[in-house]
Amino acid sequence: MLEIKQLYLKQDGNAVFRQLNNEFKASQFWAVVGQNGVGKSTLLQAMAGISNDFDGQIRVDDDNISSMNPIQRAQKLSFLLQDQEPCLAFSVKDAVGMGRFPWQTQKQQDALITQKALQTCRIEHLQHRSILKLSGGERRKVEIATCLAQQADYLLLDEPLNHLDLVYRAHILQVFKKISQTQCVVMVCHDLEAVRQHCSHVLMLLANDCYLSGTSATILNDDNLKRLFDDHSEHH
Repeated sequence: MLEIKQLYLKQDGNAVFRQLNNEFKASQFWAVVGQNGVGKSTLLQAMAGISNDFDGQIRVDDDNISSMNPIQRAQKLSFLLQDQEPCLAFSVKDAVGMGRFPWQTQKQQDALITQKALQTCRIEHLQHRSILKLSGGERRKVEIATCLAQQADYLLLDEPLNHLDLVYRAHILQVFKKISQTQCVVMVCHDLEAVRQHCSHVLMLLANDCYLSGTSATILNDDNLKRLFDDHSEHH
């Protein structure tokens, strides 16, 4: 279980969200929804152990995230950034293979897992291309494949549908849904229809440190959606 307790999120030292409590478990597909600037990406970065600009506790299977070393964290959590800029001319296959870094497994096993991630993300035909020569959508597929190759228990995905066309979005959402049968997937997403169709649970961040958490069917009702869209009240 990935648990956040009394979480007080900050960005550049300023409060973004206070008093956030939630549990994310295996066999759940969570969507984190909310207006821009409410703290969705900040939350995911804290949960991934990439940012420690918070008070409160984040526990991963009973370990405090701040006491885990990078390898332990990477075995438990894989994190997809909202936007990543490639800077080195790796091949697609090598880039996806980097997802295997936390594991001391046999080369042959790594190669098989990498190949399966390429297949799942439908980018086998790109495997020998340089990541610098890809379109934005192709790069996004490589980044997702790298997360899948990592085989972590918790997948934290910040706007994974960015740059993807509609047909591919439907495909990759099915992939995430399948993964969430055994692992836990947490996705920041603006597409509420996609959330309704694929996610089992929703964490809805509203203004003034209010939030709603529960099954998609419970949270995505008309009253709550109205609050989500009407809640322009100032943070204080």
